[in-house]
Amino acid sequence: MRVVTRDELGGFKILPFDLYNEANAKILSAGEVLTPGKLIMLKNYAKIYTDNISAGISDDVELDGEIKEKNSSNRNRLVNFSFDGLDTSDFETVINKDNVLKSDLQVRLKYFMRKTLDLLTQGYYKEGLVKLNQLSSVMMTDIFKQLFRSKKGSQVRFLGEYEICHPLNVAIVSGLIAKRFEYTNSAIEKLVLASMLHDIGKFKLKIEDENSLLTTHETVVAEHTVLGYNLIRKELGLEEIIAKVALEHHENNDGSGYPKGLSSDYISEWAQIVNVANYYDNLAYNRTSFHTSSNRDALRTMLEVGTKKFSAKVLYTFVHMFNYDDPVDFNDMIL
Repeated sequence: MRVVTRDELGGFKILPFDLYNEANAKILSAGEVLTPGKLIMLKNYAKIYTDNISAGISDDVELDGEIKEKNSSNRNRLVNFSFDGLDTSDFETVINKDNVLKSDLQVRLKYFMRKTLDLLTQGYYKEGLVKLNQLSSVMMTDIFKQLFRSKKGSQVRFLGEYEICHPLNVAIVSGLIAKRFEYTNSAIEKLVLASMLHDIGKFKLKIEDENSLLTTHETVVAEHTVLGYNLIRKELGLEEIIAKVALEHHENNDGSGYPKGLSSDYISEWAQIVNVANYYDNLAYNRTSFHTSSNRDALRTMLEVGTKKFSAKVLYTFVHMFNYDDPVDFNDMIL
């Protein structure tokens, strides 16, 4: 195995060899067209390797033992953090000035999620799961006690980087709905974990334009539900009820969703909850075909979409959870 530089890859139109991440998992295969989108995707990896020793610069050749040692060192570097001991001084992010959570707590939650995502994107799924379990516990013991008092959707959202904030927002909204359904604390904690994992299948996808609307790549994006389910069940060994959230959170009440076209009560209730929370957050980020600029716009749009897409029980519980008169522009909430 040897290290491949991005400058070297930039000289190819067709990839002449397989590429691997630091966990020795294949990320691209020989013969694939190296599109700009794939080159951007490769920036998520600290180092990229090939098993083609003869190609490229021979000085980069490394023994398997050295690779394993570097893998172990990289793993320890990525894993060595805790929620309470996290140094957030170098982490720059935007703050929701209307959020009921204090600014320093918003920063800590977002940075913890950022570092956890670093684990997941590099294939350290079990290590990432440990961190997500820790985050679920923090939400149960402290965060929900504060957010449950809120009467406005604008007061519970994290703003800024979609990849960081989206799993947090979906988990928080799902947990708040579950509290109103009077789920047990154990069930809520598991649902929060499932919510943060709902899009984990996307880490195994190669989407060329991450900034486009979700519907643009629907045929590709649809795969993330099955990929996520298999990853949660087979690689993480979690319960079926958690994995079904990843599999079914794009199923619609009228059967028009994917991947199986399930409808009504055939969709697990947890997936129905995450469907609502996921769509609400995507509306707020303008990642749907509808344009919304405030929480009031988002609630109105969800009511217009209605029970064709959402479970009536979940939709109306969610809508009544917040004050409809919440017209503040999402952009004006940023500190």
